Amino acid sequence: MLCHFYFPSSSGSYAGRAQIEGATLTIHSVTLKDSGEYRCEVTASEDHVSLGEATVTLSVLVPPHVPSCDVPSSVFIGADLELLCKDKLSVPPATYSWYKDNKPLKATGDTPYSVDTKKGTLKLQSVSKADSGMYRCESSNSVGAPKSCVAQQLKVLDYPLNMTILVAGASGFVALVLICCICICVCRRRGCCKKSKKTKSNKPFNPPPPPPPPFRNVSDQGSVFWGLPDLGSGLKCRLKKLFRVCPFALFSSGTTNRLSPS
Repeated sequence: MLCHFYFPSSSGSYAGRAQIEGATLTIHSVTLKDSGEYRCEVTASEDHVSLGEATVTLSVLVPPHVPSCDVPSSVFIGADLELLCKDKLSVPPATYSWYKDNKPLKATGDTPYSVDTKKGTLKLQSVSKADSGMYRCESSNSVGAPKSCVAQQLKVLDYPLNMTILVAGASGFVALVLICCICICVCRRRGCCKKSKKTKSNKPFNPPPPPPPPFRNVSDQGSVFWGLPDLGSGLKCRLKKLFRVCPFALFSSGTTNRLSPS
C-alpha cells in the first residue's frame, strides 16, 4: 500500500522541510505560504487500484508583529488629525488599541476622539494643548502576545501671528462678499436696482419762431412797392408815409404780396 501526497499549487519549496513516512507528512519551518489544501491518495502497489483519498486544509496562524504607526511630530491647534496603525502579517487579522502617555484611549460619546479597532485609526477632532503627548499603538490576536510600536511625541502648536491675521482677513473678506450678494439679491427682488424708463412727454413740440429778416432804409425812389398793383399816386404817397413811421405795419396786415427791401 502506497500513499501519494498532493501539495497546494501556491505553496513554496519543500526541499529540506517536508518528510513523508508511510501515511504521515511532516513539514518543518512552516510559513504563511504553506497554507492551502493537501490531498493524500492510498493505492495498492501490485493491483494499481486506488483504495481511497483524504483532503486536509492547512491554515497557518501568525502571531502579532510590531505594527507600523503614523504619528506626526506636530499639528496646529484646532485642526483635525488622524493617526494610523497597521499590522499586515498577523493571521487572523489583528485588532488595535491606542495609548497616550501609556494610558489606553477608550472612546465614548463625550470624548473628542474616536478609535477604529479593526482599521487601527485614531481620529482627533479640533485638537487642543491637552492632546499633546506620547502616542503608541498595540496590535493583538488570538495566536500570540500583543506587540506595540515605539511611542512617538505629538506637539500641538499655536498658529503664528501672521497666519492668524491672514485667516481672519480671509474670513472677513468672504463675509463681506456674502453680505454684498445678499443685499444685491434683496434689492433686485424689491425693484430698487431697475433702471427708470424715460417717459415721453405728451406736450407738442413748438419750434421757436424764425428771426425777422434784416431791413435797411428805403428811399422814396426805391422799389419797395414792387409787386403791388397800380394804386394811384395818392394811395402810394400815404403808404410811403406809413412805411417811414412803422415799416413792420405793412407785414402785419393781411396783404398777400410781401414787401422786400431793395
